[in-house]
Amino acid sequence: MRWLRGLGPVGVVVMAAVVMASPVLAAPGVTPGIKVEHENNACTAGFAAQGNDGGYYLMTSGHCDAHDGAHWTYASEVPLGKITASEQEGDTKDAAIILLDPSVGAPEGHVGGRYLVRDVLSATQIQVGMPFCKIGAVTGETCGAVKDVANDVVEASVFSLNGDSGSPGFVKNPDGTVSAVGLLMSSPEGDDHTTYFALVDPLLGRWGLHILP
Repeated sequence: MRWLRGLGPVGVVVMAAVVMASPVLAAPGVTPGIKVEHENNACTAGFAAQGNDGGYYLMTSGHCDAHDGAHWTYASEVPLGKITASEQEGDTKDAAIILLDPSVGAPEGHVGGRYLVRDVLSATQIQVGMPFCKIGAVTGETCGAVKDVANDVVEASVFSLNGDSGSPGFVKNPDGTVSAVGLLMSSPEGDDHTTYFALVDPLLGRWGLHILP
């Protein structure tokens, strides 16, 4: 059995963070890795993206979506936006996107506010044993290695706790940048040091997005 990594009444929550429209209005603190909340629920914001529609988005886990059209917030109830697309299917699909309100401004693409995203890795580019990290709202940056890649899901020896759902999972590059890989989904029951990530690459084409650097 897997434990979802959201935090809230049902053990699930959402996260988000950023903007829509004019890049000039970047809101401070809206970046991948921050805590996003809805009522008593909380998740972590994944990678920041821009859509073919020109809007700005924050990615997160699909199980964070309460399907109630409610507004998500960050930093003591500062409005972010609403989830406009999500998917959750067994152990293979678990992702959502928060469309940022135009008033929020453009989000910062740097993971944790410090790692520039260079590119996005596909399943064929990820190898067992490859160093792997994530930044979560609860446990911060933790690293380990890839243990398996199958069905668009990466299993990694990375520590996580409830509330880290949606965390951006990435590979660090020698030049100081990172390559985007996945969104934190869950962990096996009783094992906080193994975590599963839904691959980001397939989502981009499906939802008409590109990751912000």
